[in-house]
Amino acid sequence: MRTPDGLDEWRWRWMLVRHPRTERFFLLHAATRPAGFQDIRVYGRDGISDARLVWKVCHECKRGVISKISLSPQVQRQGLGTLLIDRALMEGPGYRWTTSSQSPDGRAFFQAVSARTGAEFTAGARTCEHILESRAGRHKPILDRRLHAYAASRKVENAGSFYRQPRNLPIWPLLIVNCSPGLPVTLSGGL
Repeated sequence: MRTPDGLDEWRWRWMLVRHPRTERFFLLHAATRPAGFQDIRVYGRDGISDARLVWKVCHECKRGVISKISLSPQVQRQGLGTLLIDRALMEGPGYRWTTSSQSPDGRAFFQAVSARTGAEFTAGARTCEHILESRAGRHKPILDRRLHAYAASRKVENAGSFYRQPRNLPIWPLLIVNCSPGLPVTLSGGL
């Protein structure tokens, strides 16, 4: 069994034990600064990454950029890529979105997502100076409760059983996993 990037083996095993029915874990590496990189990686129970989305959002300029989206062939065409893009769009609803250069499959994908969401995904368009100046840097990964909740509401195949609803839906009980470096794993729950 492999361990996801940024987690030690003990924390990963604890997540697996704590969520026995979850098939896919959405681990978010949050930005460490405004307009910084955010990175979601989707892992199966075996610790192997099935998908990844990297994006930046500038709230000041109301712009976002999808820097990378990749899915392994066995999870393509199951709604997972759309789910990841929808998660990025939650950070900047109504913002102007661009992407890095796109492959032919990527162009078809972003055209379909654009038609569904109304967001325009211009390939290679210039972004704001805040996004351009932001450098790499990210926090340790945490379970992305917003994406788990969204997957639950869309009934994505094998999305998992650990959820928290997005802001506009009723709140379900939630579990927060603190994976801060150097500190013991702490769990807290509530409504």
